[in-house]
Amino acid sequence: MKTKLYSLPDWQEILREFGWADAPSDSDVEKAIQNELTRGKITFVEEAPEMPIEKGCRVTVRTESALPRFNKEKTVITVGTGLYDQTVEAQLCGMKTGETSRTMVKGEAVTVTVLKVEKKQLPALTDELVRELQLGGLNDLPSYRSYMDRKIKTEYGTALTCRIVEQLVAGACMEQPAEEDILRVIDLEYEPLRMRFSLDTLDSETWKNDFRAELGKFYVQIYPEIASIFGTTSKESYYESRRESAIQTIQKCLVLNAALSEHMDPTEDSKAEEKLTQSMTKRLLHVIYGG
Repeated sequence: MKTKLYSLPDWQEILREFGWADAPSDSDVEKAIQNELTRGKITFVEEAPEMPIEKGCRVTVRTESALPRFNKEKTVITVGTGLYDQTVEAQLCGMKTGETSRTMVKGEAVTVTVLKVEKKQLPALTDELVRELQLGGLNDLPSYRSYMDRKIKTEYGTALTCRIVEQLVAGACMEQPAEEDILRVIDLEYEPLRMRFSLDTLDSETWKNDFRAELGKFYVQIYPEIASIFGTTSKESYYESRRESAIQTIQKCLVLNAALSEHMDPTEDSKAEEKLTQSMTKRLLHVIYGG
């Protein structure tokens, strides 16, 4: 790669400025696991009359008010969602079956009587619930927990990496990407598309129906042979459409290589940016979580 980088901010200082107080904890991961495995399987069980209402309870109430919406014989409310009325839901917290309270909504008095309280009941987490997700290779809770832990924390780390790289690019002193580098990065993307199409194994109708939309727009800009199907122009327009992306790839690779002491060249490896981002993400996760 001909483009040169001369100086770079300290990425660890940028990380400290951003902080990671919002990084997913083990508790966050466990909540996500619970949500995923019990989705659509939550039931409600009637509470004993002496049990106070908590957020998440499903409550059946009778309301009396001059306001039509709050003058009903029976209304079912999930407390804490805010979907019914935040004031009424806040008033319900702590009440018990059979109790009555009075509050004001939009300047009108609303009397609420609790008829029934039901508490959310989650099914026990089992290997069978994991298998129902049909995630290849994940057949039990331990493997699913490991998968979710890695997935959630990696997603966080990747997002943090993108923020740091944005700051590194903005603060770096580097040359404008060389034209030769830009064209080469685009060529690396273009070549496999050209070769795949040149195999001539798919007819035009199959191309039109089967290829994902985001790839389709690239194919049609490259090949006049299928331009009429998608209404595009030429190979040149493809290069123009990819120019800004290629410039960003070069800049990101330059700063990531310097930050990580790596030597991945986007003009030689079309996956360089992806690999460097993964490497930086691993580095960040090590700082945040250790290990």
